[in-house]
Amino acid sequence: METWGELVGSMGSISRAIDHIRASGEDPAELFNKYFLAIEPVYRYIGVRIKELGHGYAKAEFNMRDEIKRWGGVVHGGVVMTVIDMVIGVAVMTVNDGVDQYTAELKVNFLEPLRVGPFTAIGRVIRRGGTLAVGEADVFDGNNVLCAKGIGTWFLVRRRG
Repeated sequence: METWGELVGSMGSISRAIDHIRASGEDPAELFNKYFLAIEPVYRYIGVRIKELGHGYAKAEFNMRDEIKRWGGVVHGGVVMTVIDMVIGVAVMTVNDGVDQYTAELKVNFLEPLRVGPFTAIGRVIRRGGTLAVGEADVFDGNNVLCAKGIGTWFLVRRRG
């Protein structure tokens, strides 16, 4: 299999590469997990995995681990923010007709501490424009309590160079 960058290059955009993966009968969520775990070690460290991937939608899960706790036995806020950045970013990738993207702005409201896993993060695209996309995410604990809410903006890169 070609690399992610080669696939995006040959398809001309991230969203077309995802559509190609889906049309080939492969699970795009599982391929994303392979890509992120190989390329982005922070996601491997957190233990977060994409569980579902749809048009403008991504769902991820992660478990409580000592490595992501802060004092007091709750998930560190930086970890929560990283997962929100990831899940919205992956949702944006499904509608990105460019070749890359960058987080331009991200805001998170921490509503409840994450104590009991497994934790679920759901990202959705609110609006995709010509060069910017706006998305939101909700993070739930193992009791389905809404613990964090995020909203952010992604810059869509049309072409390299």
